Amino acid sequence: MAKKEFCLHFFDKVKKSLQQDVLLSNYSNFRIGGKADYFFEATSIAELKSSILLARKYSFPYYIIGEGYNLLFDDDGFRGLIIRNKVKGIKIQGSGEVEVLSGTSLSQLLQFFIERNIAGLEFLAGIPGTVGGAIFSNAGAFNKSIGNFLKEAFLLDKEEKEARVQKDYFKFSYRQSNLRKKHDILLKAVFNLQKGDKEKIKKTIEENLRIRERKHPSEDTACAGSYFKNPLFPDGTKAAAGFLLEQVGAKSLRVGRAAVYQGHANFIINLDNASAKDILSLAQELKEKVKDRFGIELEEEVIFLPATFSML
Repeated sequence: MAKKEFCLHFFDKVKKSLQQDVLLSNYSNFRIGGKADYFFEATSIAELKSSILLARKYSFPYYIIGEGYNLLFDDDGFRGLIIRNKVKGIKIQGSGEVEVLSGTSLSQLLQFFIERNIAGLEFLAGIPGTVGGAIFSNAGAFNKSIGNFLKEAFLLDKEEKEARVQKDYFKFSYRQSNLRKKHDILLKAVFNLQKGDKEKIKKTIEENLRIRERKHPSEDTACAGSYFKNPLFPDGTKAAAGFLLEQVGAKSLRVGRAAVYQGHANFIINLDNASAKDILSLAQELKEKVKDRFGIELEEEVIFLPATFSML
């Protein structure tokens, strides 16, 4: 189907126009990326579902993003439709359950919990991004992960039906969930949490933020968080990717305008005007050095979105 016709059908169905030739570097914490052919911000579940179903119906390449963390866009942009999930909302249900729409930011969620004395997810303090992105990658810190607290979720599945699934469906593991494999779309999540002491919750969050500030780049640094996962050994123990990288001299390395952060070797930063090619070349060099020295194959935590990828 011609792109013009797709755009007309999109407006008829969603009642909003698509943006065209949108620079993706403006939607990436790496500040890297060329232009997407089309771009749409969904602000309701209805808009999110309609935009996805329409792209699927017409076999139009698409990809869904949240706040642009943990993601590296291609220098060539994206040949298709980028859907930005801005579907936000939090609702307390009975029996200690909290329902959260997938585009809600983690910072908004934690502020909501502080105001209502809800405890359990303080370990997420300082982790950027949305609830949907966090569940997609089973985000966590301090030996806790968001998947441990999920009760159930509502998905838009490959059969284009809204499905209610339980926690087991996600097969959570370290920085991994079934969503990475199946590309089902998370619409909303329900967490099992409990009441806590407001001052204790605030104190824990503040302490976690201080720890992260000592190790991690500042919020205004152009990077995508930890670049590599901590490698897992067969017995279930983890090695710190940052330690392995530091042992191979990672902090002295750079390619073009991409460099390893001096404060922690598992962060690649955009010094200014780095390209995706710079980032990928530096990451490959780091992987090779660790493999040569330790025999360990590092796996990327940051997702690279090539210009021609599609979730279809």
